[in-house]
Amino acid sequence: MEERCPAPPAPSVLADRLSRRRELFERAGGTSGRDRYLFPIMAALVPVATSRGGEVAYPGDPMCLYSALSLTVQRSVARLERGLAPQPSLDDVVPDWGRYPDAAYRRAEDGPRSVLIADSPTTDGHVFDPRIWDDVARQAFITELLALRPKVLLLSSVSAGHRYALEMAELAKEHVPHCLVVLGGRHADETVRYQHATRTADLSWSSTVEVIRDGRARPVVDFVVAGDGALLLDLLLRAVGLVATPGFGPTPVEEVLDALPLVAAHDGTTKGVGNIVGLTADEAVLVPVRGERVNAAQLPSPYEAFSVRARFGIFTRAGSSPLGSRTAHMMTLDACPFKCTFCSESIQVSQRPTRFAVSETEHVAQRIGQLVDWGAEAAFFDDPVFWGGNWKAITDFCHDLARLQDRKPEIRSFEWGAQLTVDVVLNRAKADEVATALDLMRENGCTYIYIGIESMAQQVMRNVGKNLLRRNPEAWVSKVREALNTIKSHGIRVGSSVLFGLDGEDRGTIEETIEEIGRLIDDGLLIMASPNILTYHPGTAITAAHGQDRLDYHSRKDNRPPYTYFEEAYPEVVSRLLDEDDIWFIHEASAKRWGSTRNSAAESVASIGA
Repeated sequence: MEERCPAPPAPSVLADRLSRRRELFERAGGTSGRDRYLFPIMAALVPVATSRGGEVAYPGDPMCLYSALSLTVQRSVARLERGLAPQPSLDDVVPDWGRYPDAAYRRAEDGPRSVLIADSPTTDGHVFDPRIWDDVARQAFITELLALRPKVLLLSSVSAGHRYALEMAELAKEHVPHCLVVLGGRHADETVRYQHATRTADLSWSSTVEVIRDGRARPVVDFVVAGDGALLLDLLLRAVGLVATPGFGPTPVEEVLDALPLVAAHDGTTKGVGNIVGLTADEAVLVPVRGERVNAAQLPSPYEAFSVRARFGIFTRAGSSPLGSRTAHMMTLDACPFKCTFCSESIQVSQRPTRFAVSETEHVAQRIGQLVDWGAEAAFFDDPVFWGGNWKAITDFCHDLARLQDRKPEIRSFEWGAQLTVDVVLNRAKADEVATALDLMRENGCTYIYIGIESMAQQVMRNVGKNLLRRNPEAWVSKVREALNTIKSHGIRVGSSVLFGLDGEDRGTIEETIEEIGRLIDDGLLIMASPNILTYHPGTAITAAHGQDRLDYHSRKDNRPPYTYFEEAYPEVVSRLLDEDDIWFIHEASAKRWGSTRNSAAESVASIGA
């Protein structure tokens, strides 16, 4: 694969391009009432499920996608509001995302979108979000394509949805042949890595680039974006705008690649870290981006452009719907500081955390206030570990939230939840600080904590890498019970995830875990338990240890029970330590022993994070 790191061009080169581009668009004229310089664009969250009758669904707003769109949407809205600059500008031609929704729209719009993207004047209306990929969703997607005829289609996909991302890309190329297709999300992050020592890309066999290059899929994706999504996507779309022509003609990938250095050099300082891969007819071209790191406070709120649409039954204080309170999703950190062998969110896999600094707790509290103004009744912090497990930051955040409540009394009815770990809760060295923080969390609206228990079998947990605080090395089962008791004693409910198929798993450990979780439920320590099956993700330690270097996340094979009862589970990618009988047993035995406390995937409080 070719790598391109060209030297920045002379400023006169860009100025000449901008002048010629403006002349081209001026001569082309435009549709009455529409800004001729804006090109149609569509973003889509790629589903991972194919059945509306099963248990698999991904509730929650797609924060990975919303975050990635934040800068390009901000740039487009600013350009739309100020109009065309007197002199040719790099931002003359931008995607047409529409305008930000007003307060009335935000408060009225939740649940699935019902208006065609082509008919929506708001930024919120430019996302296709079906959650299920079946004939109904497929026809709706085709209808959207034909009505909008996007110049660019943006697909955000986790690995389990990659097969459907490829199908959506094929449909786009079939119905809008000149549409540029850009794929990003966690699958891209997991499968495209840059090796500094050799200055080459390390592409997983499962990556979109390799799947297309060796003929396992048709060449229907034009660009893959991995890394700092918001910054790299903004860079790529500005390059598209630089070479785009009026109307529905083609935008050659090679021309966009040539424009990238012009755009990157325009502002003097490149921002963001990651990789853009362009797939031309002849080759894959890697453009590594090694700019300044940007923290979360420097980026717009993901909800700046989007309505809060999710509801969760775990939050009920607002009493606004039988489905639960209207729940926003937030993150203070998008990579886990710990090194669990199975986790694709581990710092070992992500390597590029985007976070709020622990000194920026007031900024996060202010975003909560903004979400309340926009109609949110609750929030769930999707951080792998809330504030990275920093109890001082958690305490500071609660104080900031309390001060905000003094100024905005309506926030006092707002409730929220977060994710913690057993070892973070049982930090013996900071027991007093933990107790104070948990009280402050409850006093300032926290009603729910989600903890990854994973397994209750010691022979499994010794291999996971989760027990990192050697100051409390007692048995995992007793630690779990103590952590749950601690949280409950502070008046906060606890839910958990359980993961089957880790190293050391057998039918005996499966039965042990199901029974021990049942005892925690019996004792009132868990209000929800979510059974999950280990699926291999590119880049994780357990994937390498099990020799799973060829994960089939591209074949269009129909999924079936019992796999469909678990998130992201397909026969080709589940743990090699589980056979189909084991998975049936997990599904049936956990339902019987845990009763109504066993959640289905459709009731999970975690968002897709795609």
